[in-house]
Order: sequence, then structure tokens, then C-alpha cells
Amino acid sequence: MENLFGPVPSRRLGRSLGVDVVPPKTCSYDCVYCESGRTTHLTIKREDFVPPDHVMLQLEDYFQKHPGGAEVITFSSAGEPTLYRPLGTLLRAIKKRFPDLPLVVLTNGSLLWQAEVRADLMASDRVVPSLDAATPEVFKKVNAPHPSLELGQVLEGIRGFRRDYRGQFHLEVLMVAGHNDGPEHLEVLGKEIEALDADQVELNTVVRPPAKADVRGLTESELKAIGAFFPQDKLQIVGHYCSPAQSKQDSCLAARVIELVKRRPCSITEMAASMGLELNDLFAALVELEARKVIERRLFRGIEYVCRCASGSPDGRPE
Repeated sequence: MENLFGPVPSRRLGRSLGVDVVPPKTCSYDCVYCESGRTTHLTIKREDFVPPDHVMLQLEDYFQKHPGGAEVITFSSAGEPTLYRPLGTLLRAIKKRFPDLPLVVLTNGSLLWQAEVRADLMASDRVVPSLDAATPEVFKKVNAPHPSLELGQVLEGIRGFRRDYRGQFHLEVLMVAGHNDGPEHLEVLGKEIEALDADQVELNTVVRPPAKADVRGLTESELKAIGAFFPQDKLQIVGHYCSPAQSKQDSCLAARVIELVKRRPCSITEMAASMGLELNDLFAALVELEARKVIERRLFRGIEYVCRCASGSPDGRPE
């Protein structure tokens, strides 16, 4: 199993080398907005999945071939990274070997009530839990959690982690039209977020093709109006990734495209920026992959995204 992907054009982090230690789509939630699709293995059981040494060898190989090839190392996957039982061991090993690279974990926060999960995350430089809901009804509607998870339990876990963690603590709040954007819910959510006193509140919405086709994101003006419910001095409305592209040859371009879209849909401009390519250079590879039925393009909110072809296998071979 290949456990690295990218670098991904992250709207929050820049050029992020992704580390994925959880098989797709293994998660404790089945969020309606998830850009990685529907959860196929809904669980809260932590497992080993892959040896930490195997991931370290991949990182060593990547940075030998691509010195300066990422601005940050990010644990983000097609599932929930805290379901990986040796997470703390791997985080500590990465931080020891690559001390100058920020180490970030994006998590849905659902397992932070477990002391061992909180302890594992202490080795990271930044942790970004999600908090989309402040009432049980909205929690079930938006996040569709594992049956054993209750909102109160999840909130207590996030609060406990916030008290103990000394790194950068950000919260991601993702808004879904008609699901969690009502004023009564926002009042409750705003109070919970204020009490958590995060270093930053990242207000986000659906910008890539979601798990459920009828799910809609909010406009920039709608997000700005919602932002009034949250602490103004900590608020960041997440924008689009932007980076100057540089034309270069890449013999592994097709493989890199496949690795990106295996995890999530990606717009063509984001993909070009992440890979440091001119659009014309990227288009040639996309046309070839489309002809092989490995990828397909989809319009979502007026933006064209490159997605894994539904009729193709995860490694890019037509089925």
C-alpha cells in the first residue's frame, strides 16, 4: 500500500505531502459532504493497518528524490487518521527525522475522548479537529456518526484535548446548506467554539463533489454572514489555493494524477499549481487518462474537477 500522496494543493496549508495510513473508506463518520465519498467501513476500532517503518521508508525515498518537495507533512486520508493505532509512534518518528517540516493532523475529532488518542497527537505541530454540529440532531444529519458515538462524548474529548495540547489548535467548521447553517444552531455552535478558544477557526464549505449529490455548499457572502456567529479575531474563511506554476517535465505525471484523485477530486488549476505545471502540460496527461477511463471530469458549482473514474480500479487500471 502506497501511503504518501501529493503534494496536494491544500487551501489552508500550501503544498502538503499527504500521509494516508487508513484504508479507504474507513471512518467513524459518514459525512454527507465528504469529498472522498461514502464510508464503506464505519468503525471506531483502532487498528495497525501498516507498519510505521514502512511509512518512514516512503518518506525517506520521497525527500531523497524531491528535496524541498513539500511545505508541510499532513496526516489526512480517505478515512479518519486517528483510527491508526501506531499513530503516536509514527508522528514521533517523523518529527525526529524531519524536525523542520510542520507536522499537521486533520481529524474529525470523534476519538479524542480516548486518552491514548490524545496522547498520540501530542507529537504533532498542529491538530485540526472538525466541529460541524452542536446539537445531536444536526450531528446525525451532517456527520452520520458510528452508532456508538454521541455528540456530548465527542465534545468532551475535544475540550479535554484543547486543555492539554500545547501545539497549534485549529478548528474546522464546515457548513452545508440546509443542514447546519440555521441561526438557532449557529448560536449554539458559536458558543461552543468560543469556549474552546481555538488558535484559529477555519470556516469552510462544500467546494468539491461531495458524498451525497444533493448536498450544496454556501456562497462567499453566505459564509461571511455565518462568520458573525464565531470569534472574529480567530476566524479565517478558507479560500482557494493559489500558487505560481512552473513548467517542468515529469515522467511520473500520470501516476501523480492518479494518486491525487484516488483520495479526493481536484480542480485542474489546483492540480497544476500543486505539481508546478503549466495547464497545457497537464492537459495532455489528463486526455490520455480520460481515454483509458482512469479519470473523468465533473462540473461542480461551475468548476471542473478531475475525479477517479467510477468504472476504474483504485490503482488506475480499468476494470
